[in-house]
Amino acid sequence: MMKLIQRLGGKFLSDTVEEVLEHLVFESVIDDFHRSSVFSPVEWLRLSVTEISWLNHKVGNDMCERQMATDGAKRALETVRQTRIDVIVQDLTYGQCFYGMWEIVQGNPAIVGFTPFGLPNWVKYVVGGNNWPAIRTFPYFRQTQPFSIWEKTLNFFYYELDDLFREFYYMPRQQELAEKFIGRKMTRSVSEIEKNVSIMLTNSYAVLDPAAFLPPNVIEVGGLHIKDSKPLPQDIQKFLDDAEHGAIVISFGSNIQSSTLESDKIKIILAALGQLKQHVLWKFEATDLPGRPKNVMIRKWLPQNDVLAHPKVRVLWSHSGLLSTQEAVWWGVPLVGTPFFLDQHMNIDLLVKKGVALSLDYESLTTETILERLNRAIHDRSISRRMKELSREYKDRAMSPLDSAVWHVEHASRHPRGLLSSPGKNMSRMELNLFDVYAVLAVTILAILWITRSLVRASFYLFHLRQSRKLHID
Repeated sequence: MMKLIQRLGGKFLSDTVEEVLEHLVFESVIDDFHRSSVFSPVEWLRLSVTEISWLNHKVGNDMCERQMATDGAKRALETVRQTRIDVIVQDLTYGQCFYGMWEIVQGNPAIVGFTPFGLPNWVKYVVGGNNWPAIRTFPYFRQTQPFSIWEKTLNFFYYELDDLFREFYYMPRQQELAEKFIGRKMTRSVSEIEKNVSIMLTNSYAVLDPAAFLPPNVIEVGGLHIKDSKPLPQDIQKFLDDAEHGAIVISFGSNIQSSTLESDKIKIILAALGQLKQHVLWKFEATDLPGRPKNVMIRKWLPQNDVLAHPKVRVLWSHSGLLSTQEAVWWGVPLVGTPFFLDQHMNIDLLVKKGVALSLDYESLTTETILERLNRAIHDRSISRRMKELSREYKDRAMSPLDSAVWHVEHASRHPRGLLSSPGKNMSRMELNLFDVYAVLAVTILAILWITRSLVRASFYLFHLRQSRKLHID
């Protein structure tokens, strides 16, 4: 969740001898959340965009309360109170309740924000950027560009509604939790505090995501988590090596566990997999899978990045989560996506429109549709060719995502005042979007029209008056 970096000498991240990097883990939070009644991905699949938007903020508040109660959070609080900190790197997706630590921290640390789930629509509040409903899909909207006029209107509506949820529901609760966490009233609101971010690292990249207007302190480091492949476990290596017709990987990520899918859906999937020539490696979180065909291997956990790097992997069937999507693109593996919630619909729709993926709806899942999508993804050479092209484009950068992130963290440590920040972060929405200018222009135009109308009416009145006098004289 958070990394606190204490600099002991004149150098920084590039010199590991001169630094202390302390990892503070908010233990069991995710596991407890997965076991809670709130967590139900299959039910979330059936929610509307506005319901998902509200739920996302509700979950954010719930996660903060869970995290604050952990020993890791308490140690973090004591650390910032007692130790001089040079840099705080914080995930800003959730966790605004921890902004209170920025007020009580020792020293004058640079604040580096990070958003692992792409480029959130609310990032404009942190860095002073503009809204993008004309060019970027609202993350939970199930359509991507090109937009019809109706889709564009809906996209704008979802952006604005989510802003209202964040401003009037989420952030006020985060303020309460922040003050509870540090044990005193804060001198500033969490909305004001988050404008102190020097650098914003976002897990996005314009080759894959629609480009947006970003201030210079917003750095896209999409694919940051992807590393060079490592040797696979021996059993998985042999299973893939022996795949004469290639292999298919199935993984629905850490949030959507395959073992918790509805039993009738699992039977449908098994019936389809048994008809394939390919070996199938399935991340399945149970120890046993009744009815498992011989060509299917299940494992509770997969080193997915290393698996996708194997030359015989032909397709990844996933939930279209951002990290899995980026890994598939990085390694040039065609994707079949079955989205459930949040940004997953957007992710797969983007790739389908790029011609490198196919979508497979969970609700209407049948043996026939599974076979059709998987076989098409394997045998349609245009899909494979386009994905290889997209992979080359995605990796072709001036420096790697990790190197870029490290350089900008170091830059923030050298210049904690945020030299790259936009002045827009201190402007109101009215000022930033020039609504005040538009209002002045509208008033000016209306005044000109009113004056012109008055002059024209006066001219007509004088003309008619002269005409009437002339007739009277005649």
